[in-house]
Amino acid sequence: MRSMATLTMALLASTLFATAAPAQPEGQAVMPKPFTATYSVTYRGMRAGNLTFKLSRDAATNRYTYETTADPSMLARIMISSAAVERSVMEIGPDGVHPLDWQLEDGKSSTSRDGKLHFDWQKNVATGTIEGEKIELPLEDGIQDRLSMQIDVVTSLLRGEEPGAIPLIDDNRVKRYNYNKIGPAVAETDMGKLDTVLYESTRQGSNRQSRFWLVPKMEFLAARAEQIRKGKVETVMVLTSFQQQK
Repeated sequence: MRSMATLTMALLASTLFATAAPAQPEGQAVMPKPFTATYSVTYRGMRAGNLTFKLSRDAATNRYTYETTADPSMLARIMISSAAVERSVMEIGPDGVHPLDWQLEDGKSSTSRDGKLHFDWQKNVATGTIEGEKIELPLEDGIQDRLSMQIDVVTSLLRGEEPGAIPLIDDNRVKRYNYNKIGPAVAETDMGKLDTVLYESTRQGSNRQSRFWLVPKMEFLAARAEQIRKGKVETVMVLTSFQQQK
C-alpha cells in the first residue's frame, strides 16, 4: 500500500554538519517543537502538487500528532485525493518515539486503500487493517509507522545519536531501513540556500533509496528529499514554507 507521502515520495525523518548535538541529561526526553512545513513535489520532472506536514502536541496528554495532507496537481489527482490524510499519534520518551495509532484515509469513495494500526506496547502487538487485510504483528524496540519514523529520526539527531537501523511496519510486514550520513551539503529552496546534513536511507533487497537534506538549525527538518529508483531520481520534494512554534 502507498501512503500520500509514499505515492509521491515513497518516504519514506545539534550543531552544524559533523558535530554532534549537545547530549541531553540521562533519562530526559527530547521533545521537538511543533511545526508546519509545506513542500512542492515533482515526479519524473512533472509537477505533482504540494504536501504539507504538521506536527502538533496535546498539552493534556503530552502526545504528538503528525499529519500529512496533499494539494495535488490536476495530473496527480488521478492517484491522490485532496481529501486524503495520513496521521500518526505517538509518545516521545528518553529512548525515542513510540507510535500509538496510525491511520490513512484515502479520501475517495472506496475505502479499499484505507488503513489503520494500533500499537499496544503492553501486549507488544500491532493490530489493524490495511487495504482490507487484517494485520497482527509483534512489536520490537524502536519499531515505527511510516510517519512516526520521520519524527524518530529527528529526535535521534536531537539527542546527538545517529538514526541507524529502524524497523518499520509497512503494508503487512516489517521492513528495515538504514540511515547513513553522507555529509554536509547546501540545499536550494524557496526559502533560500540552507546548510544541511545529507542522509541516505536504504533497505536491503530494494532497488530504491531516499536522500534527505536535513537542516540542523531547524531541528533537522528536511529541506529537500529525493527518491531514487534503479539509480534514477524519480520524486523530489523541496521545502517552500516552514513555521515552528517557539
